Amino acid sequence: MNVFWTETIVRTALPWGTRWAQRQESIILRDGRPLSEWETMWATDVGVKKPESIRILPVPRIPTPGSWFTRLLRTFSEGPTGMAVNYGIYLEASQATNPSLLVHELTHVAQFERMGGVENFLREYLTQCLRHGYWESELEQEAREAAAPFSRPPGG
Repeated sequence: MNVFWTETIVRTALPWGTRWAQRQESIILRDGRPLSEWETMWATDVGVKKPESIRILPVPRIPTPGSWFTRLLRTFSEGPTGMAVNYGIYLEASQATNPSLLVHELTHVAQFERMGGVENFLREYLTQCLRHGYWESELEQEAREAAAPFSRPPGG
């Protein structure tokens, strides 16, 4: 997508997306659980500065801001199984014990921290997904690379 349209879409969607993400984070922080000892180590390993601030909320289905958003990014065929929103992490209940998924989402938490919060992260994330596609965005590649060691079978 060309720069003009990318910037126009991001500028238009960012205020709404930021408010939506902040509401989701507040739900997770209110209802979620803290990280276990192992999860805290994983968070630290991927660069999270404040793992004690993270909460995880398993849910039957990950909420998304709307079908237009999913179509826009052409992100998921069946919907996401995890989603980080600053210090809150949604995990699809059927995947809640998947270490690879959690490390992927913890990497996104570290990215939120590095970028200074929800609005800055979303601006960069949306821009990368629109310009390069979800699978080729640098933020997703970083999260997949961090999670890769956890997706191999033991001894594999």
